[in-house]
Amino acid sequence: MLQSTADGISLIAAYLAAACIVALTGLILAEITVAFLSRFIPSVHAGIGIGWEYSAYLMGGAFMLGAGMTLRAGQQIRVELLLRARGGRYHRTFETISCLMGSAVTVFLAVSMVLLTIRMFNSGEASQDSFTPLWIPQAALSLGAVILALQMTIRTLACLVGAPTERPELGASTQIEG
Repeated sequence: MLQSTADGISLIAAYLAAACIVALTGLILAEITVAFLSRFIPSVHAGIGIGWEYSAYLMGGAFMLGAGMTLRAGQQIRVELLLRARGGRYHRTFETISCLMGSAVTVFLAVSMVLLTIRMFNSGEASQDSFTPLWIPQAALSLGAVILALQMTIRTLACLVGAPTERPELGASTQIEG
């Protein structure tokens, strides 16, 4: 039940990550179009003033919002050397140890990101270029960090009770290949 709820939340966040990528692609195409038009129409600016800033927000959002589902699907990059030691005999032990360490790091990251978002909200800080309140893009990063910490903690619990830790069928590569 807990895992399926976390999977559902991670799936919604993965769709948001995909939306960030689509928006980023649109922004880049708009930037290219404006730069092209500026060569022929002198009154057109050579770029979109907030292009770089919003590209960074969207890329960060895509990365963090997609991290939880990537972990659950087993698509994250990791070093398999220890997991394969002694013919995989210690796989579960090393997986559990790495999950415990991963949980500590991701929970720390999530708490830190949420506290930073709250601080940004309370201070009213805004971007100097676009006047975007900084808590808005920070909230997307914080949400992704919380979802990643949730998935990592549930993965740790699954390791401890001997349950499966991954669902490869949730991975994008599985969907594309299938």
